[in-house]
Amino acid sequence: IVSGEAPTEPVISAKTGRIYEKRILLKYMEEHGREPQTEHALSADDMISVDGAPPIVRPRPPTLTSVPALLSTFQNEWDAVVLETFALKQQYEQVRRELSQALYQNDAACRVVARLVRERDEARAALAALNVQVSASAEVQQKPNRADQMDVDGTPEPNGGDHKDQKDQDHGELSAEDTYYERAAETSRVLSAMRMKRETPAGLVTPEAWKTAREAQTVETLHTTTKPGIVGLDVDRSGDLALTAGLDNHAEVFSRSRDQTLATLKGHTKRVTSAAWVPNASGLSAHIVTGSADKSVRVWGPKPANSDDDASVRAIGWTKLCIIKHHNAEVVGVAVHPSNEYVASAAADGSWAVHSLQGETVVSGTVDAPVSRIAFHPDGTFLGLGTRDGQAKIVDVKQRQVLATLDVVADAEGDAAEVNGLHFSENGYYFVTTSAREAAVWDLRKQKKTKVWELKDLAPDAEAEAAFTAARFDVSGKYLAVVADRVVVLKVKGWAQLAELPVGEFPARAVAWVGDTASAVVAATMDNSLHYYEPAQE
Repeated sequence: IVSGEAPTEPVISAKTGRIYEKRILLKYMEEHGREPQTEHALSADDMISVDGAPPIVRPRPPTLTSVPALLSTFQNEWDAVVLETFALKQQYEQVRRELSQALYQNDAACRVVARLVRERDEARAALAALNVQVSASAEVQQKPNRADQMDVDGTPEPNGGDHKDQKDQDHGELSAEDTYYERAAETSRVLSAMRMKRETPAGLVTPEAWKTAREAQTVETLHTTTKPGIVGLDVDRSGDLALTAGLDNHAEVFSRSRDQTLATLKGHTKRVTSAAWVPNASGLSAHIVTGSADKSVRVWGPKPANSDDDASVRAIGWTKLCIIKHHNAEVVGVAVHPSNEYVASAAADGSWAVHSLQGETVVSGTVDAPVSRIAFHPDGTFLGLGTRDGQAKIVDVKQRQVLATLDVVADAEGDAAEVNGLHFSENGYYFVTTSAREAAVWDLRKQKKTKVWELKDLAPDAEAEAAFTAARFDVSGKYLAVVADRVVVLKVKGWAQLAELPVGEFPARAVAWVGDTASAVVAATMDNSLHYYEPAQE
């Protein structure tokens, strides 16, 4: 079995039953102390001789002076070579297996280390970029920059006119995407500088006044009764016009001063999930943008009669300017860029995009989770995306990458995990998120929660099915309104609770502040009603 030749003196191993040439087996046992190709120890007692018929008679040992002697010597050498070759083959196979395993382990380890290093570097870069952006205003506040102040105040820079003319010339050569980046960067620079000099608005309602707040008006005639429910709400700069998004596939504009609906925006084929004013003009001259479950975004422009102070209600309205069909899934939200020249949208499949008011998509991207909410950072550089799996993602629009992923909800599934509210404060540092069981304020500089409320904290007597549904900072950033089965008004500094305002039998799904002085807050409920709350008049 070792030499590959018929044995002249065969023996059988008592342990394995294999047949060997006795002389070769003895030599192998002397060197290795075991049976070939096994780990069994073998002794002479374990070898069973085979009685051949007729018996093989070995010739007398020849000398090297004859051909038989040479043949015998060659035979012995051959046996030795065979044994050595067999041992080498065994060692070769063993080393080959060990080397293969070592190489596999080394390759796997290298891949893991490379991935971890890459993720570490990406996280460091993203954190550095985010910290620089959100802390810039704090640094300017501590060390005011005279040049920035002069620029904001309108003092021209050296050669400023020529520079502006050159930029205007370059605009004609830039692509739509590059034009957006340039406009966004300019808006961010101006707003960041203005924010540092910003003072409390004159006439801002005081915390003491909000402690006396009550419901001042209820509007019950909005939208159709066949599909009741208002899921989106925005109030214009004047504070008079409320824009609502309804489950009846329509958006409506309600005037509080006239106490009637001025326009019903029809065209979407499925429920309108969000609606927002584009404050590129005041009052009735402002544009409107809506998003719908029919996968489209629509931009609406005011009718010519809107600018006429004597126009009748029938003449007032908004007409469709364009339909944006970029997404392949339900549009869950729209957000207006601070420049008031662009609008962002997000869809349930994780896609997001920025569009011009003329309907051109200039930037788009995706995240690795289904999106439920979208909001622009006050500087317009970042997008905030709330997801249905309980996360908030801060996205750099220009780089199209996620700078930070924050866990809003832990250990929850289904609707309880969805981020159903997300809004940035004007100070650029804070943003608020809500999920069914928790509302939280985040500090972008630290990327962690700075304040958390559970239902028992803001609504201790709430029913078991009650849930947080929305939250919104006022324009000054001094107050925060949180919606559950009631509207709770909080003072940002210290997070003291100022007012607890009932919304009635039906839950509220949206909330908005009225005016620049936080003169009122309005909530939209699922029975097609608006509830206005104001501090009591002295």
